[in-house]
Amino acid sequence: MRRAILLLPVLALAAAVGCWQKPEISPAEKEFRRLYRDYSDQFHEKMVSSAEQLPPIQITAEAAHIWDSVFAGHEDVVRARQKELLAELDAAPAIDKDLYLTVDEASRTEDKNEPKGIVLKQFLWSPEGAAQFYLNNWLARLMNQQSYAVRSVLLANAELSWEVQNRNPDSPILIQREGPMIFLVELTRQQDYYVVEKLTWLRPKSLGPITPPPEGTGTGGGATPPSTPAPTPAPTPPPEGAGSAPRG
Repeated sequence: MRRAILLLPVLALAAAVGCWQKPEISPAEKEFRRLYRDYSDQFHEKMVSSAEQLPPIQITAEAAHIWDSVFAGHEDVVRARQKELLAELDAAPAIDKDLYLTVDEASRTEDKNEPKGIVLKQFLWSPEGAAQFYLNNWLARLMNQQSYAVRSVLLANAELSWEVQNRNPDSPILIQREGPMIFLVELTRQQDYYVVEKLTWLRPKSLGPITPPPEGTGTGGGATPPSTPAPTPAPTPPPEGAGSAPRG
């Protein structure tokens, strides 16, 4: 009897392991992973012997070129994966804007005569990655240097997650909460990557009035997001799917 009792937990464990199955990945994710591995392999093979002699901006530009060469003709795969990633995000609770002050907001402006730079699709292909990229670049210009440095340290120790307010893959709206603060990022899809349409920073009225930063310590209000991405990666690590290995 004792032997039988001792065997019961082992049998139960075996049954549990037998019932567990690894979740199947979608065809879009499987193909995207294959393409991403190809992109990563080509990039590192080319950069491993020359990266130390190149400035970061050139390395990043080279990565963008390789991304384009690998993913060209596979826009449908990227678009399908974008839709899946949006579906996986938690829905954002409704925001009562009467309870918040707008610290700052900015909308995209596009000058037809402005020369177009390299599009860094390795950062902008996913909704989360694009939202983080544009938010980081905007706050880097909006906040004073010390405040932005502190925020970067906080995010390096504990990354923030994104919620979704609008799951339309052509015009998603993502929300990030940092303590009591709320950041809204409105995006528009162009082909197989995202551009920013509007950025909004909300602060609870319960925290009191907004105190502007000392003169000369930052750009202050009204900083406008770029019409084309800056040719440097975001200062803080991008979330999964934003230039790191694609989400499994």
